[in-house]
Amino acid sequence: MKKNVIQIVLIAFISVLLLYSCYNNKEDITVLPTISFLGDVVPIVTSGGCGCHNNVQSNTANNNAVPFTHYDTIKDGTTIVKVIKVVDYGAIIARIDTMRQWAEGKINHPGGGAVTLTENQKEIIKAWVAQGPPYDGGSEACVIPGKMTYTNDINPIYNVTCKSAGCHGGRGPILTYSLLVNNKTTLTNMMNSAGSSGHPGGKIGLSSCTVNKFKAWIAAGQPN
Repeated sequence: MKKNVIQIVLIAFISVLLLYSCYNNKEDITVLPTISFLGDVVPIVTSGGCGCHNNVQSNTANNNAVPFTHYDTIKDGTTIVKVIKVVDYGAIIARIDTMRQWAEGKINHPGGGAVTLTENQKEIIKAWVAQGPPYDGGSEACVIPGKMTYTNDINPIYNVTCKSAGCHGGRGPILTYSLLVNNKTTLTNMMNSAGSSGHPGGKIGLSSCTVNKFKAWIAAGQPN
């Protein structure tokens, strides 16, 4: 009888030990998958209720929605082969903190109206933000020209990524050449953190391509 009791106690002890070990073995814990910017986030903000951001009238007097896409043409000589929708990834990433606050229920849709996210979409956006920079996963195609200039390379980024009624050119200052040159230190801090710090208006997101282009431009002496 005594032997049976000892065996029962021993089995119970081993069972508890094994159970405890399982929950402390990191190899047994499934790692949550990372969120793909291109595969998970972009489809949320370029379809459905976000259709205003894809409208050709975006960012005009009649529609202050920041354009997340635009239409471009592919030509064969002078003949248009087809019209395609191009995603402006930088414009999406630049509003990462606004998207976070919306997903967390801290603010309503910035543009007003009854535009809501599903619970699944909220979780995707929150997980994407939590992953930290580079918010595009570093997978965005990017070509750095041999000669970077404000006119050819930096100003187009401003027009697509930063310019809107609620940002620069509206509530914020226009990013002129002289303004960017005079704020070189601020720009450098922003690029080194991918927008997580340094931006006077608060945290923003910057794509890896935007960061690399600005760094190359600054390194070249910020030519006009």
